[in-house]
Amino acid sequence: MIFTAKAPGKIIIAGEHFVVHGSFALAAAIDRGATVHASLSDRSSISSKKLGLTAELPNKIPYKLTPLAKALKATLNYLEENRKVKIEMESDLPFSAGLGSSAAGSIALVAAASSALGHTLKKEEIINLAMVSEKIIHGNPSGIDPAISTQGGIILFKKGISQRPLKLKTPIDFIVCFSGSGQSTSKMIRKFSQTKYINPSTFKALIDSSSKLVEITASALINGDINLLASILNFNHAVLSSLGVSSKRLDVLVESTLKAGCLGAKMTGGGGGGCIIALPRAGEADNVLKKISKNTVEAWKVSIPMAGVSVRRGNE
Repeated sequence: MIFTAKAPGKIIIAGEHFVVHGSFALAAAIDRGATVHASLSDRSSISSKKLGLTAELPNKIPYKLTPLAKALKATLNYLEENRKVKIEMESDLPFSAGLGSSAAGSIALVAAASSALGHTLKKEEIINLAMVSEKIIHGNPSGIDPAISTQGGIILFKKGISQRPLKLKTPIDFIVCFSGSGQSTSKMIRKFSQTKYINPSTFKALIDSSSKLVEITASALINGDINLLASILNFNHAVLSSLGVSSKRLDVLVESTLKAGCLGAKMTGGGGGGCIIALPRAGEADNVLKKISKNTVEAWKVSIPMAGVSVRRGNE
């Protein structure tokens, strides 16, 4: 019997990088993510269609599959299982683009593998097991990516303390633009954190300011105050760019979406490459997409909120 798990990627609406150091952040699930097929087998294995790689455990694992292999091993150990699982992975997210591709893959893997073995895990257990993979990839992750991939919707998140789902009065559309190149999130986290050692008091003030601004952003989302939300997006991008975690390409994409009629735009995720998000006027997303089509590798509209991880059995 094959069990299939789907887990969404994410966008960070406000608070990336600052969240690693204790600030609130806002994350939303999007309509792209990872799909994992899991079934019992005589050997545990992982194959990734997108990477073109396959590995059998415990044999030598290709570097790019190591985090996933560690998450699978952790899941088997946690469940005290000696049975083996075959894992087949797919994804429609660009890698290293700030959209939570690694977390979506890990969450889907844990959910599919545990289901194939006849276990039902709580969301918190799925997140904790997926963090095994995230720590290998990102070094010091906040945990926001696996949290939103599991929960879905929009969450107000604080590292190690709380996550609160937000309910919107009306859905909000964002545009996601991929720059065509990615960057190591762990590298960008280290770069951002340099300010902490150079100007510690200023850095602390920025963390506190970011946290308060994210709470204001959450209220703007809930109340549908698009103009306030847009102003915060624009301010956030300027701050992140000044701290060196944007890129020339991301700055150009922000400029082009604003020129095309969006109210606000900013980088999302680790930065240094990857993606931006832009906030169009109501009903104008398709027109904006037409105008910016020549300036971006790929762009699409996402409606918020989206569901979190789900599992189905066989042909259900």
